[in-house]
Amino acid sequence: MLNTRRSTVVSGLVIFAGLVGAAALTQDIKITDPTSVVLIVNRDSNDIGFMDIKTHKMIGKVFLGNNVNPHMVMMSPDGRYVVTGGTRANKAYIIDVPTLKLVKVIPVDIAPEHLAFSPDGRYYYQGNPDGDSISVIDMASLTEIKRIPGFVEPLNVTFTPDGTKAYIGNYGAHWVGVVDVTRHELLKKIQVAAPPGVAKLDPDRYLGEIKGINNASITNDGRYLYAADSDLGVVGVIDTREDKVVKVIRVGKDPWRAYMSHDGKYAVTVNNGDETISIIDTSTNKVAATLEAGPDMTGVNFAAGKAFVISSTSGFVYVYDMQSLRPGGRIKIGTNLQLETATTDTAGQKVYLASSTDHSIYIIDGRTKAVERVANVGLFPWGTHIMDSKDNYCH
Repeated sequence: MLNTRRSTVVSGLVIFAGLVGAAALTQDIKITDPTSVVLIVNRDSNDIGFMDIKTHKMIGKVFLGNNVNPHMVMMSPDGRYVVTGGTRANKAYIIDVPTLKLVKVIPVDIAPEHLAFSPDGRYYYQGNPDGDSISVIDMASLTEIKRIPGFVEPLNVTFTPDGTKAYIGNYGAHWVGVVDVTRHELLKKIQVAAPPGVAKLDPDRYLGEIKGINNASITNDGRYLYAADSDLGVVGVIDTREDKVVKVIRVGKDPWRAYMSHDGKYAVTVNNGDETISIIDTSTNKVAATLEAGPDMTGVNFAAGKAFVISSTSGFVYVYDMQSLRPGGRIKIGTNLQLETATTDTAGQKVYLASSTDHSIYIIDGRTKAVERVANVGLFPWGTHIMDSKDNYCH
């Protein structure tokens, strides 16, 4: 029987392929450079895909289990681990990057979704929206060491650059939670803005099923946070030194969240209530431009001096020039597609966009606006992640 073994190096990937007879082919993927891959979270196939960033070829997948429904994926700051929360399984999953092996499954609270690493990589905070809690996972022992209660549908987690505090957006409330990372305790609730007086006349909108704060987006220097409140149509600017709101900025209707430009000059909100975007000048904390956009916007990516705004159900990505703050056209990705979220490469030139209904990743060249499709990346890709990208986010 023929039995040969060969090895190949591709963009920091060592691929060992063993051929037994003429029929069986197995691969043992070794990732030597964690920056060489794009991570893809596939909700319906319950796996994390790994794409080579240079060749755009799929080089491996890690199956998490049945009925996991992974929501968001992130790589640890040292590139050693990849983590995700299984929304249906109520568990956190940890993958060893060098070997592409699932090494730990950790029970957490109900419906885990968004997550973040502390800057030093010691802690992985997993948000559990339906459990109104944050699970603190210690990356040294790979165990949940604490569960922080007291939130209201917590979504995204934002750490300060020094790692001493974490700010939690509460989508079921109008406040941002401040967590002491040393003790893993909720210290303070920062009310972004008060519901208007009309709340008593329209309680279903303001006091019923609240659409509050998705994320508190931080400036490059860590000094300020920009927290958009969907119901109230405002962005609260929070001073992280004093943990208080220093400015409230009115934007469009139903702002989903604020996205920070790479140079820190602007915060862009997508306003799904009136299909506009608001561009906030962070030096003056005023809206510098309000521009028409599209329906059901899920994210903003910055590349090659432009903002790329994802319109989930229209099949279009809207483009804006961040120098002139004017529209720069739109890119038709396709018809009958559901576009999800994206990440930008570390060079700030290409955008990797997940398209769930055709199981594809679309790669947009920020300079030329050319689009390349990579098909069959997994079932229902929900988002992407690149280590050290400035545009890693989820819905």
